[in-house]
Amino acid sequence: MHFREILTPALAVLAVNMHSVLGSPAPVPDASQVEAGKQLWISTPESTAPPAGIPLDYALHPARRAQPPTGVHLSGPKDRPAMNEQDRQADLIRKSDVGSAAPVYRKQAPVIKGITSVLDSNQQSPLNGGNPLAFKSQKHPYVPNASLFDSSTIKLPLATNKWWQNLIVEKGVDPIHPYPYIVYCNTNSTKIGFPKFTVAPEHVTSDMSSEWELGDASGALTQRKVTNTDALGVEVTWSGSGSAQMRSRFYKGMPFQTFELKGVTPILRTTNAIIKVEPVQRAVLSARNTEAQVTADAADMPAMSKITLNDNSQWLVASKPEIKWKQNEGTLTQQGAYTGFVQLAHLGDQPQNNINVLQQYVGTYPIEGTVTYAQVQGSDSTGRSSNIVYVYKTNTDVDGNTKQVYNTTSVSTTIQLLSFVLPHHVDKISNNTILSTGLSGYRSAKGRLTAVAGNTISYNQPLERVSFGGMRAIGDSDKERLKQQLLKDAASSTTVTAQDPYFYGKGVARVARLYQIAQEVGDKTTAAALGTKIVNLLTPWLVSMSNNDTLVYDATWGGIVSTLGISDPSQDFGQGRYNDHHFHYGYFLYAGAILAKYDINTFAPLREPMNQLLRDYANPSYADTQFPYMRHFDPYDGHSWAAGLFSFMDGRNQESTGEAINAYYSAYLYATALGFEDTAAFYEIVLNMEATSGRRYWHPMRSQSKDLYGDAFSHNTVGIVWSSKVDYVTFFGADTEFVYGIQMLPFTPATRMLIRPDWVKEAWCPDNSTCADGMKTAAQHANKNGWAQFLYSAYAMVDRNAALDNALACTPDDGNTLTNTMHWIFTNQQASANA
Repeated sequence: MHFREILTPALAVLAVNMHSVLGSPAPVPDASQVEAGKQLWISTPESTAPPAGIPLDYALHPARRAQPPTGVHLSGPKDRPAMNEQDRQADLIRKSDVGSAAPVYRKQAPVIKGITSVLDSNQQSPLNGGNPLAFKSQKHPYVPNASLFDSSTIKLPLATNKWWQNLIVEKGVDPIHPYPYIVYCNTNSTKIGFPKFTVAPEHVTSDMSSEWELGDASGALTQRKVTNTDALGVEVTWSGSGSAQMRSRFYKGMPFQTFELKGVTPILRTTNAIIKVEPVQRAVLSARNTEAQVTADAADMPAMSKITLNDNSQWLVASKPEIKWKQNEGTLTQQGAYTGFVQLAHLGDQPQNNINVLQQYVGTYPIEGTVTYAQVQGSDSTGRSSNIVYVYKTNTDVDGNTKQVYNTTSVSTTIQLLSFVLPHHVDKISNNTILSTGLSGYRSAKGRLTAVAGNTISYNQPLERVSFGGMRAIGDSDKERLKQQLLKDAASSTTVTAQDPYFYGKGVARVARLYQIAQEVGDKTTAAALGTKIVNLLTPWLVSMSNNDTLVYDATWGGIVSTLGISDPSQDFGQGRYNDHHFHYGYFLYAGAILAKYDINTFAPLREPMNQLLRDYANPSYADTQFPYMRHFDPYDGHSWAAGLFSFMDGRNQESTGEAINAYYSAYLYATALGFEDTAAFYEIVLNMEATSGRRYWHPMRSQSKDLYGDAFSHNTVGIVWSSKVDYVTFFGADTEFVYGIQMLPFTPATRMLIRPDWVKEAWCPDNSTCADGMKTAAQHANKNGWAQFLYSAYAMVDRNAALDNALACTPDDGNTLTNTMHWIFTNQQASANA
């Protein structure tokens, strides 16, 4: 459960450090340890703690999260920093494939019939003109742990926010979460668990336990390293001084966890008692594919056993060639060195049905994953969309064809790839890939997993049009009212005093919104003055480098970080270790995009440093040697991850979907303003994917929320989505207005991609007695501050007039103005006055 305990600073750090290292619940102090006024939020402590060694203040909000707007009601601590505003890896060659020549990692999917990529990510992006770095280069004091990855294949620029990031940060001991499993990659073995989820009113958590450990009985495996990565997964190899080797490629959505062994004496241990080991007969297999191009004798199929543990769980364990396991209590071993592969699969909540399906696909596993973002199809009248295509190369491919079968005397069984997809995939996936028989009892933190067959998975991503201006034309009377407010804000809301990149970026974007609105209402004089102001605000950060917290290029990992952040991980919300760059730099890019659109000549001195900021968080090219490909974005989950180079038991997380949307909206506008059509089209697709997952997992209707997360969790908004849990809380407090507001800010024309009228109407919930977590109650609780203004702005999609009066009575957030609030309300949902 969530808890808020009162701790002294020293005890708080000890608690989170011990939790991080040991993976155990943070200790609860007794009354003698209480120091008044010191409060620590630890969200679902059973699973997650801030990184070890991070100062207390950072532990209070271990990731960069929006500071509450001015005057916000705080239920948590207020001792935050004093502020006034707040696989690129080209063609990696694998090492020693088991029993075969080393295959090659491709950076993006091969040519697929009928599918053309919107962008060739193998080529340099037009954002990279080959110019020198605009920022001073320096080395990072936090050096990559060279013992955790193979430096001959994993080269600069290094990944910093991938779903598997725990493998290469700190000591690499925290788990990764390849749905539906949890995996620990230890120095000499791997541990695999099938998480059990617990649903409560304020969170959905999963346990961190493992059921199985696979290693080498002779002790020959003494080190493990990440040896390759691709667009969807990661390869881990265990080795030692001799020739023994174990390797696995981890991808999300795989029902089998597969390990290739070479010269290893396999030992499989369980923390539970083994009740029964039963051989699985191959005769029960049924036909899945009649278009075989290659056949093999059924005797060549993997050997399978069904193992029942004393917790009533059942597992399918397969091997090829057959391992003749010898059981000794909770341990299974084979004598002598072995070369082949071992697969483990949990049998879910319907073991007999699930084993009948799983054994049809046993023996096939992915060795490479690629993603294609297809060219935009359709029109505004018929609906625009892009196909997102995952292609897995498997161990059973024959010239790229996975329609290989095993022949038995009576039936043939396909050895196509079997995998799972998430709910947002199912919404738009091709129906012929979903298994009619299905698999039951598999889930992730994002809800049920659905089984699909085939090594190519394609789903259709609808594309919602968005541009620089508002959704609707502004009526004459509204326009005059907006002009008057614009003059006031242009005179009073263009000073930015923050010193850190996040809040400074918010301030500059606030001025840029005024500039865009001035252009829309035709006030050229005010627009010209605002354009000059934006240049003056950006120049110290991007040209003269004369600000106090200078941005520098980190030559150790490959990215742009702040001076304070690179020297102290607790500064600038951890951005020096790559936390939330898309949030921070998205604000700068918005200002750059607006300036470039309306005054490209004035923008010219800012162009190269702005290009590099965009490449830092949303680099569209694998060929770039300075910045990693799409630092934050996860194409499988369809959204970005934060957390950077910090390790968490629960994996990656993201809190502010609104700021993630803003990051890719800004990227899209920027590429559009510079005339980079293919790059803009790519960013438009990513923006819509982020918005789709944002609505699906952070902004569900209450009925959807119950279906995704469980009956006990009935909220229609989520505070933080992790790899393995969900929280109805933020990193800076649990007030309902925080949870709603952080998912919507900043309000721009792209915000409507996240919030829909039906969702707002349900979330508003005018009857306080039926839903205490309603947006109306939260807005009243916020009492006319910046959070309340965000909620009333959203309500404009349902009732413009009521929303307008209430929103304009609020004091704006430091990234917002009354002008922007009015513009949002005048251009969204209801027609503006005199339109």
